[in-house]
Amino acid sequence: MEQVISPGFQASKPQRSGAKTMTRCKASAIHLSICALIALAVLAWMLFVWYPAPYFEAVGAGKLSATIIGVDVVIGPLITLIIYNPLKKSLRFDLSVVALLQLGALLYGVYVVYEARPVYVVFNVDRFDVVAANELDPNERNKVSRPEFQSLPLTGPKFVGAVLPSDREERERILFAAVGGYDLPNFPQYYVPYADRSAEAIARSKPLEELKKKRVKAQPKLAALEREFPAGARDLGFLPVRARKKDLTAIIDRRNGNVVTVLPIDPWL
Repeated sequence: MEQVISPGFQASKPQRSGAKTMTRCKASAIHLSICALIALAVLAWMLFVWYPAPYFEAVGAGKLSATIIGVDVVIGPLITLIIYNPLKKSLRFDLSVVALLQLGALLYGVYVVYEARPVYVVFNVDRFDVVAANELDPNERNKVSRPEFQSLPLTGPKFVGAVLPSDREERERILFAAVGGYDLPNFPQYYVPYADRSAEAIARSKPLEELKKKRVKAQPKLAALEREFPAGARDLGFLPVRARKKDLTAIIDRRNGNVVTVLPIDPWL
């Protein structure tokens, strides 16, 4: 006897197809939510630990982190949206491969960001230089004798000083290296505590009034700093801070040479 297919059975097919579409969208949305949470955690760690303000933008970490996090947040959920099919036997395997590839890409990106983090702000003659971890040659690091400089900081850059060696040949080696952009701050074996160079930093600093006159937009922020000191502007000076992408300004307490703060202000007058 011939089987008769009821109209109700035929009408249910579009609903089943629609259910699959909704399931695919929901899976992609869940994947996107997980990726977004991970990306926010990574970004927060970068902003508050490895790249505290104002170094994040100054060393060019913004574009690098945006690329890494953007790929992680967009590509994975998009692939899930494309391949997800609850009737597919290999679905679990396919999603596991996507997750592993995505995790690998994220870990590699975090490693790159970690290696590019600023570790020292080095006083060098008449300015500070921001030095990243990957700008210190391992061979030079092996020559470090002072215990405080044998390991790199993990919680933001530290202020240090640097002095040229007394050995003539070594001084010439550093001077020649400077032609290629590898200057004294890139030789950690010649680092000294910043306190050892603070007197020179005071002598080299310029009056804060000069910066206020040239940087009108920064005047309210600079005026607020002045109010925290007994003699106001007379207690404060500034020095340039050279960074990879954008130079900054270090505000110096001219009574003791301490760095009060570093501001995202163009220091070159």
